[in-house]
Amino acid sequence: MNSLANNSTKPNIVDVLNNETSYPYSLDDFATFLDQTYCLENLEFWLAVKRYRYHANNYFNSNSTATPVLLMSENVEITSDNYYFDDASLRGDTPAHLDFLKQKLHELITKFILPNAPREINIVSTTRDDLMTNVFQYNNYHPSILDPVTHQVLELMQTSSFTQFLTEAANTELRMSSEDSESQDSDYSSGVSFRGITRSMTSKYRAKQRFGAGLKQKYKQLIKTTSSKINGN
Repeated sequence: MNSLANNSTKPNIVDVLNNETSYPYSLDDFATFLDQTYCLENLEFWLAVKRYRYHANNYFNSNSTATPVLLMSENVEITSDNYYFDDASLRGDTPAHLDFLKQKLHELITKFILPNAPREINIVSTTRDDLMTNVFQYNNYHPSILDPVTHQVLELMQTSSFTQFLTEAANTELRMSSEDSESQDSDYSSGVSFRGITRSMTSKYRAKQRFGAGLKQKYKQLIKTTSSKINGN
C-alpha cells in the first residue's frame, strides 16, 4: 500500500501548491477537486498571485530604489516554469515593466477582489480595503501587499477544502490498492495473468476518471499562459 495512505505521510498543502506531489495528491487532482466542489477560484487566485510575483520579482529586485521581493511565508516557490512568459523587455527597472505590473494587478483585482467580481474570493472587507488603498491611493504595486490576502486564501483552502481532498485522495489510493491485490490474487489462482493485468489497469483508469481525472481546460489555460495571450492583454 502506498505510504501516503497513512495520515502521518500525507502531503501538506504547500507540497501540493508547489506541484511536488503525484496522483492522487497532485496539484492537478487538487484543482479538479476544487472545481467539483465549486471552490476553484481560490486556487485560481493563488496561481494568479504566484504569476504576478514572478513578474514583479524581476522588476523590484533589479530596481535599486525599490524594496526587494521576498518569498511568501508559506514557502510556496516562485519559479520560472515554462508556463510563465519571459519577455526580455520586462526585466529590470523599465517603464514598460512597471506598466505591465500595473495592468496585471488591476486585472487581478477586477477578477478576484472587487465585490461581485467574476471570480470573487471570500476575504474580510478590511483586507480588501487595505489592498485597494495600497494600489489605487498609494500606487503601490509591490507583491507584498497581496500577502494578507494570500494568507487568508491559503487558510481557507486548508480548512474548508484540503482536509476533504486528502480524504478523497486516500480513499482513491486505498481503492486502487485493494483492486490491485484482488487482481494479483486472481492472477495467481487462475494462472491467467493477462486478464488480471487488464482488469487492474482498467480499474485504475476508472478510479482516475472518477476523481482527479486531469486539469480542466480553464485550469490549463490559467497555469500555462502563452506568450500570445500575454501580448494580447
